[in-house]
Amino acid sequence: MKVYDYQWSATFGMSPAAAAEALARDGVDTVLVCNQIDPLPTSGVDQETYLAGEEAPSVETDRALSEALRTAGLRVYQTTALFFDPALLASFPDARPVDATGAFGLGFDWYRGACPTHAAYLEAKIERLRRVATELEPDGFFLSFTRFPGFWENWVPDYAFSDADRFCFCDRCRKRFAADQGIRLPDGDAAAQARVILDQHGPEWTAWRSARIVEAIGRIAEEVRVVTPGAEIMLNTLPFPAAEFRGLDARREIAAQDLGLLRSVVDRFELMTYLQILVRPDAWLEPVIADARSLAPGRPLLCTLQVAPLYTEGVHAGRGRPEAITADELDRTARAALDAGADGLVFYHWTDFLTDEAAGGRKRRVLRGLAHA
Repeated sequence: MKVYDYQWSATFGMSPAAAAEALARDGVDTVLVCNQIDPLPTSGVDQETYLAGEEAPSVETDRALSEALRTAGLRVYQTTALFFDPALLASFPDARPVDATGAFGLGFDWYRGACPTHAAYLEAKIERLRRVATELEPDGFFLSFTRFPGFWENWVPDYAFSDADRFCFCDRCRKRFAADQGIRLPDGDAAAQARVILDQHGPEWTAWRSARIVEAIGRIAEEVRVVTPGAEIMLNTLPFPAAEFRGLDARREIAAQDLGLLRSVVDRFELMTYLQILVRPDAWLEPVIADARSLAPGRPLLCTLQVAPLYTEGVHAGRGRPEAITADELDRTARAALDAGADGLVFYHWTDFLTDEAAGGRKRRVLRGLAHA
């Protein structure tokens, strides 16, 4: 279960012990939590308004919840938004990514990605994670936004990729790629060199970028395990099978998540099968899981399911996303994921279950029914 906010306390009045006991009764075995050492930025779901007028959460809050969860028999994974941290990006402006047109990536809506090759940015994140390991002693780390930039939520079936979706062609990436490959790029600006790279060295470029993601995760795993030996690494993974988008293999070619390489540094893969956001049917889960299984045999694959609809208004309107997710639909999709071969389910997120229950809904009963079936 993703518990990415503090509404269990601020809105629903639970103590850490009560929240842990409730999650255990819901049938949850692992909780992906946020913390104030490496706080999750506000994303598509507001994580700040509900705290207005409330006492701000602290590391003590995080420690109390972690201890209560472990006492209740649950595993605790601390979550980091690795290459999405607008506040940290402001400290390292040269970590802003550059697309294949030579323009700085402006992101989309709330999203602002960072270039994965910026050493100081990554080191700042790792330093926080060392502290998380030391002070909160998690069972594992859940790495989200661990990819080259891209607002994957826009990748509905008819999405057309362009050079503005391809990252990162900053001076640092281009020079390091050329040096590592032993090639000389012709004189020219970022856009001109990007075109040469894509046209003449495309497969090598994709492999090189994928290796940078593996390298970053490997560093994190090595550093945190000095403090917490045996800590697992779970990766927030794009779900798209290689055959989608006319065979583009967007997960690898655009985001640089190569599951075949990543399985050497990742213990569990969480597939972001957010069907309402991506406008996909339940039947899509079978090829998603089969494709990931072929690339990462021997690694648990978990499907994340939405509890409530997202991205239906404003700049996100008009993409054909359903306006609701009913309890019956949630139950049907969860069972479809398990029937398709998922090793487990992750739900986004617990607050949506609590909110639905408070409004008289039965999604939480569905959750408990799935857990105890």
